Amino acid sequence: MTIPTLVSKIQEAHFHAKWKECYAILNNALKMTVADNFGMIVSPGVTDSGGEQAFKKEFIDAMLSHLSVIDTCSNCANNNTNPYSDKFCNRNNNTDWSALSGIVDSGYKSLTGVKLNSYAFCQKAALLKNGASVYFGGSASGLVILVDVNNFRGEPNIVGKDVYAINLQDNAYTGRYRVEELYFKPFGAEGTKTATAGYQGCDENIGRAEVSTTLYVVPGAGCSYKYLYEK
Repeated sequence: MTIPTLVSKIQEAHFHAKWKECYAILNNALKMTVADNFGMIVSPGVTDSGGEQAFKKEFIDAMLSHLSVIDTCSNCANNNTNPYSDKFCNRNNNTDWSALSGIVDSGYKSLTGVKLNSYAFCQKAALLKNGASVYFGGSASGLVILVDVNNFRGEPNIVGKDVYAINLQDNAYTGRYRVEELYFKPFGAEGTKTATAGYQGCDENIGRAEVSTTLYVVPGAGCSYKYLYEK
């Protein structure tokens, strides 16, 4: 095995381990949020514009209270769907750990170089003490948490490499997502948009090859499930 190949394998193993760590941290935060906020409405359902879904601010704040956070910022291309008006994200200044930058290209790419727009995860971003950045957002993908295991300052900033996604779903199927009914499913798992729309799998040939505002169609999105549960 050549040195570059060996280095790449070691890096990939590190990313996969960090992804599992981040998923466990977020899942634990969800459990504590449920315990503290029984009955909370996580999402008001679809928005008035475009049928997209969004988190309620109260849920994101509750989740953040159970995470070890260094910094936060917020941004959204459609400000009508974003309840936050605090420090905006801009990767050209002191929040360069975040990939959120308004309506322009987020800087994240798919396995094939498809650019991912900030629409896909636009509400709130947080930098965790373990070095990961976490993004809360809602779109046609449903309610989503995006995880960059080494934040935007790190490389390669590619979905399916160091960037992964979680779908939030509820057992009641009411569309309003009560917190006690909520659970995580990584993209690529059965029942997530990646699967139901035919984009299940961790392969550069699975997904659309154009700039995307919809996370589940991006080649590499299905890797979230594969690398979470691989032995």
